[in-house]
Amino acid sequence: MEHKIIGFLLPHLNHWGYYVLLLVTFLETSAFLGFLVPGESMIVIAGLLASRGVLELGDVIWVASLGAIMGDTVGYLIGSRFGEGALLRYGKYFFLKKEHLDDAKRFFAKHGGKTVFFGRFMAWLRAFAPVVAGITGMHYPKFLLFNVAGGIAWAAIFSLLGYLVGNSWDIIKIYLGRLGIFAFIIGVIVVYIYFLFTKKRRLIREKASWIDRRLSGQMPKTWEFVKARFSASRWYGLNLTLGIVLFVIALLSFGEIIEDLIDRETLFYLDFRIQRLVERIITPQVTRFMVDITNVGGVYLALLVTCAIAFYLLYKRYWWELFSAFLVIGGGETILTLLKLLFHRPRPAEQLITAHGYSFPNGHAFSAVIVYGFLVYVTWKFIRSEAIRFIIFFASIFLTVFVGISRVYLNVHWLTDVLGGYTSGFAWLVFSIIMVNTTRQYYKHVPC
Repeated sequence: MEHKIIGFLLPHLNHWGYYVLLLVTFLETSAFLGFLVPGESMIVIAGLLASRGVLELGDVIWVASLGAIMGDTVGYLIGSRFGEGALLRYGKYFFLKKEHLDDAKRFFAKHGGKTVFFGRFMAWLRAFAPVVAGITGMHYPKFLLFNVAGGIAWAAIFSLLGYLVGNSWDIIKIYLGRLGIFAFIIGVIVVYIYFLFTKKRRLIREKASWIDRRLSGQMPKTWEFVKARFSASRWYGLNLTLGIVLFVIALLSFGEIIEDLIDRETLFYLDFRIQRLVERIITPQVTRFMVDITNVGGVYLALLVTCAIAFYLLYKRYWWELFSAFLVIGGGETILTLLKLLFHRPRPAEQLITAHGYSFPNGHAFSAVIVYGFLVYVTWKFIRSEAIRFIIFFASIFLTVFVGISRVYLNVHWLTDVLGGYTSGFAWLVFSIIMVNTTRQYYKHVPC
């Protein structure tokens, strides 16, 4: 059915395609219209048409982003101008009740920006969130920041999905539908649990106090030790516990990758399947984009970020954090070299760019994790602005993921090389932070 529609529209899309895309994404993210207009499907189709040369990929992304941002702005203005009364009057047609709005307002008071961003990827919340933001009086510059970030991410992800997969629209439709259903179910569960805890907070606290008294009476020393491990007020509590858990997970994941490669199990054969898939989607445009990502994001920007972190910590005289930076980044490069020499895995043949040295683990992925991961750590520790934290966190994830994708696309690394770089880099990042902070706390309490 989709192929017939596309075949009919192809002669006209060179002139009208961008206008149609702008209109659909605008209506899809305007108040309540997201229930009726298929925004993701249209962006994926636009990306598919870009892969055929009918549209330009860059133009598709910015036009879809503009339509999404404008649509959310209209929703915000409607909520701000007409208020709660209009929402309840017309929201009943979408099963919206006053208690739902009250819960949403409380949720927005704590997580407004995150709701605007993540709601972009869920049709119901995408149409509903901007209106509630306007009703609750969310500061417009803050709303605009998350609106722009979400709109660009949403447009880029779905247009690139259509572009890379090309003519395989049936596959996109199947998996996009499954992903949407899964994301919706998870989102409903998370929201339900949050509201359940909010409404039953008093009962939960009473139950938790009863359990605490019982365990304190039966096993006082053991229970006090367990509680101390989850205390957020000191380093040896929740911070250290969470750090150890993350380190163990990363280390075990790295070990599983190595085991699959040695025993030639699932991941070993997945490398070849991914390589064959990438060979079918190679185009000059995407190749240029991937080369820029691997050079800029994986080398030059990482070096610039490293220097910026070092100068910032030196200027602020955060000596322990500066020591952490040298251990994470400087020590990380040493660990990476040792790992490459240990495994000495050859690179794939027929590379799109020239690359030398051993393949496992991927150095670009390893460096991206430790550099951008440490940037997130420093930001979360010293920057109080939620907006800056949010931008740096998601920009770091975006760069790290795309650096890894670029190495696989350019056929200079296997998929398992990239996964090995991610897991080993993250393990070293967490281990270094744990060691430095534990040493710092030890010397803080040792008498001179």
